[in-house]
Amino acid sequence: MTDRERYLETIRFGHPDRFPYRFSEPRESTLAAWYYQGLKQGVDLTEVMGYDKWVGAPVDLLPLPRFEEVTLEEFDDKRIWIDELGAKRLDHKNPLTPGFVTRSWLEFPVKNRKDFEEMKKRYRPDTPGRVPANWDELVATQRSEIRDYVLSLTVYGPFWRVRDWVGFEQLCFLYADDPAFVREMNEFVIDFTIATLDGRIDDLAVDMVFVSEDMAYKTASMISPRMVWEFLVPGYRRLLDFLRSKNVATVIMDCDGHISQLIPIWIEVGFDGFWPCEIAAYNDPITYRQKFGKNIAILGAIDKRELRFGFEEVRREVLSKAPWLMAQGGYIPGVDHGVPPDVPVRNFLYMAELLKALAEGRDPEKVNIDRYQAILGPIQEMWTPELAERITVQSISPV
Repeated sequence: MTDRERYLETIRFGHPDRFPYRFSEPRESTLAAWYYQGLKQGVDLTEVMGYDKWVGAPVDLLPLPRFEEVTLEEFDDKRIWIDELGAKRLDHKNPLTPGFVTRSWLEFPVKNRKDFEEMKKRYRPDTPGRVPANWDELVATQRSEIRDYVLSLTVYGPFWRVRDWVGFEQLCFLYADDPAFVREMNEFVIDFTIATLDGRIDDLAVDMVFVSEDMAYKTASMISPRMVWEFLVPGYRRLLDFLRSKNVATVIMDCDGHISQLIPIWIEVGFDGFWPCEIAAYNDPITYRQKFGKNIAILGAIDKRELRFGFEEVRREVLSKAPWLMAQGGYIPGVDHGVPPDVPVRNFLYMAELLKALAEGRDPEKVNIDRYQAILGPIQEMWTPELAERITVQSISPV
């Protein structure tokens, strides 16, 4: 099977030759830690590990022009600044774990309808830069009939985008105090997304659209299911109807946190799958598959916390869920979000080889990482918070 055929067969609960190999990827601080563990710099892990080819369509759905990034104040190891989305933030000047940002939100750009009218000027579908200048050429080389890889596209859901404008707490107040304003902003997000894509993706038959919508706490949805139905579902339906009219094959919901209250809504609306199914947020993919059957696919669900220790713990985590989920279909295993720096590189590689053995019908008890010796040198130091601090202070990669 081609990578594209394999993905579509998997998500649709068909009969792929194996599941797609997309096990997640390390972020900046994780790679820095892995270099100290012997990973050779310049290595393309996705290539060495045999990842299936997934390519993202370069459509820019962020504000154009971006807000100018301006530092307003610095003190100790922190700074107050304006980010590219127009929010005022308090951050560490040199975070210990780049790629995993801890920040405090101080102020947001939309406080009233006048601010919203100004914000809308940055979200015009025809602003130059929404797609590359050679977009027609890209479309010609990625057309459905000649493509053997997965073409994906990421868009932003209304909850995510409006929260960026007004802030989470204020958005919650607006749901109660000014619901008409929330609906107006939600509708604008959907209108903007559709207008930006219309006429541009018509000939692509995109295989996967990710809808970024993070809207759950560790234990529950950030707003009630009733509010989701009232405020968000109408926009979801319009967006999915549009995407289906453009021959988009699958639509995946990207939502962190605990999602058990949201899954039935996503199924009813017509989403094909969800990611990342975070285990630390009390999600149980086996329970979800038993409860929801083949109504929705699952991506991710390998607990990143269990990858921190030894091979035995990694093997226990993978074997506790992956074989059964793979047998049911509609499952693409991978780490349940970005791979953090306290996950050793050898554990990550071992997890991948375990999953590949299961997919290929090999004995998981015989799995090792010998094939990676060419890209692994001696361990200089394992990750600790102290190492992360030294890396940050040095501001250089280890040799």
